[in-house]
Amino acid sequence: MSKLFFSLMLAASCFMLIGCGDDGPSSVVENAQQSDVDEYNRMLQEEQAQMKEGMEAAAKEGIKGY
Repeated sequence: MSKLFFSLMLAASCFMLIGCGDDGPSSVVENAQQSDVDEYNRMLQEEQAQMKEGMEAAAKEGIKGY
């Protein structure tokens, strides 16, 4: 039992020492071109419109939860 406990403690200590990098927060669009960002926003709006249409159709069909 004690070998298992100490093994787990050693593993947890190693994970805590490794941790995350020191880079800090970063932006996904930091190096992206404006045209790529615009295309992403267009696709996002299109997807949201399709979701809205689907939810309205489900509500008309009487499907609960939409």
